This record gives sequence, structure tokens and C-alpha cells, in this order.
Amino acid sequence: MILRRLTKHVKDQNWFAVALDFLIVVVGVFIGLQVNNWNEARFERMDTRNVLERLERDFELQLTLTNRSIGQQVLVLEATSRLITGIRTGDLDEQTLNEDVALVDSVSAFPGPSAAFQELVSTGRMRLIANGDLRDELYEFDSAVTFGREVFSGSFTAPVDELARVLARAKILVASGTPSETFAQVGAVETVDHTVLLEDPEIHIALQNAYLIQDNYHLILIRYRNQIKDILELLAEERERAS
Repeated sequence: MILRRLTKHVKDQNWFAVALDFLIVVVGVFIGLQVNNWNEARFERMDTRNVLERLERDFELQLTLTNRSIGQQVLVLEATSRLITGIRTGDLDEQTLNEDVALVDSVSAFPGPSAAFQELVSTGRMRLIANGDLRDELYEFDSAVTFGREVFSGSFTAPVDELARVLARAKILVASGTPSETFAQVGAVETVDHTVLLEDPEIHIALQNAYLIQDNYHLILIRYRNQIKDILELLAEERERAS
């Protein structure tokens, strides 16, 4: 329609009408591009808000789980310390002995990567995170957790595995024949052979080695918790800017 009119005006040498038609076309194209850009910007803002909300949920969950693991590590370290002291002095704490023996060869859950962050990276949408500090913190946390999981699934936890092996000589587990209903029931100790616990030198050595590992693990969890808190603060600032 516009092309026919433009051709007719050119043939008629109606240059004002030609200019007007041309202007209409240019303005129409400009408005169309602007609307398209506006829609794309609106969708990107919505995508950004969704991404930030997902990241925030991920890291709030990580904070909860990491705090729980830190609390568990404190209990493990206290139990290990009581056993080491009791063996050294020959005076075991009978009130906590069974629970301590059941607890000392366990390892708390390790923080996991953020699924929302990994999806952002894999889909090439990290541009949605405008804050460079936040991007750096997300990459650093993901790398640290990935490396930490590789280390803690390998030789680093060997002393805890060795403690479990030698400590089995001194403990008799509850074996009721009824499946456990809670994780606290798994590995529960019925009785402890005091003589083996006090006189087997391998157990004392294994307890000390495991204590060092558990203490290191506790410090690493504290570091992860601090990283998670920093990320959550940056996420809150970024969400405020994006709203």
C-alpha cells in the first residue's frame, strides 16, 4: 500500500507527498524498533528478578544447611575431645560415652553448589547479574565448593574413616532388627568395651588425627558460611536495584 502510493507520488513528482510517505515509513519502523526494545528490556528485567529470587532461595537454603553442619561439627569436636581426655586420664564420661562413641566418626554435610548459578553459567545469562562483585563472589563460591567436595570425598577424610575402623573394636551397635526411623538412630551404640577403648593405642591416635580433620572441616564450614552471607547481602542490594 505504502509502496504503491510512493511510486505514484514519484511518477506525479509530488515530492512533498513522497517525503511525507517516507517519513511515515521511518517513524513506523522507529516506533516498531522502540516497542521491540521495550519488550525485550521488560522481559530481561523480569528474567533478572526471577534469577535473583532463585539465587536468594538457593543461598538461604545453603546458609541453613551450613549452620546445621557447623552445629553438628561442634558436637563432634566436643565428643572427640571428651574421649581423648577420658582415655588420657583413664576417667571416661559415662553419661555421654555411648553417644560420643557413636558420633565421633561422622562427618557433617558439605555445602552444595547453587543450581540457579550453574544454570546461569550454562545458558550464558550471567550478564543478568550487573554487580561485578556479586558475579565474582558467585564464581568463587562455586569453585570453592566444587574443590572442597573433591577433597573431602577423597584422602582428606581418611583419618575419620580410620577412626571408624579402629573404634569398631570397642563398640557394640544397637541391632534391634527394626529399621531406623530417624538418622539419630543409625549407628546408635548399645555398649562400649572400656578396656579396649582405654588400652588400644590405635584408638587414641585415630581420635587425635580425626580431631584435627574435624577441626579443619569446622573452620572451612565457617568460611563457607561467611561467603554465603556476603552473597546474600549482595543479592539483596541487587534485587533492590532491579525492582
